[in-house]
Amino acid sequence: MNSTTHRFTGLTAFALIAALLTSCGTAPVATDLTANFSGNELSTGKRDGYSVTGAIFAGTDNAAGGGWTDESAGGTWIAKIDYSGRGGIGSSVDVTGGTWQWLQADGVVHAGTISGGQVTWPASLEWNTMECGNGVARFAIALDLQNPARIGNFTGCLDDMHLDPRQQPFVFPQKIWGQLHIRDE
Repeated sequence: MNSTTHRFTGLTAFALIAALLTSCGTAPVATDLTANFSGNELSTGKRDGYSVTGAIFAGTDNAAGGGWTDESAGGTWIAKIDYSGRGGIGSSVDVTGGTWQWLQADGVVHAGTISGGQVTWPASLEWNTMECGNGVARFAIALDLQNPARIGNFTGCLDDMHLDPRQQPFVFPQKIWGQLHIRDE
């Protein structure tokens, strides 16, 4: 592994959480900010009927757009998401809330709440109607930011339907990638 490549591991997740919880930096006022994110689902959360709370996704920011990568630009992100519905091929879920944080490589922290959104899966594993790949879901999530108050969105792809033939029926690994946009209200 060279100095520009970063594989996301369980230890990285603990370092990410510790850094985010102890960071004191705040985001400077800017007009627009865009970043590419890649990551993994670390926890499926707690299900109660059709509601799920606390699904955790985390990863790194990166320069690549258009797909998942393990190459990092030096920043890390984490999101705790709540949703309603049963996801999977041919269905969709409504994102109902949550929190998120992004620690940029320069120490600046962006944080806030998730105000809503949706994740939609194609009708079959062979379909690529979402422009994410065969059987890969598309998502759009609305974000509210704190310090300073701004708005944003995170749009992209979630691949949680492809099975590892060595570990059926488990989905492994669950990957998420997309683009974050932050702007003034």
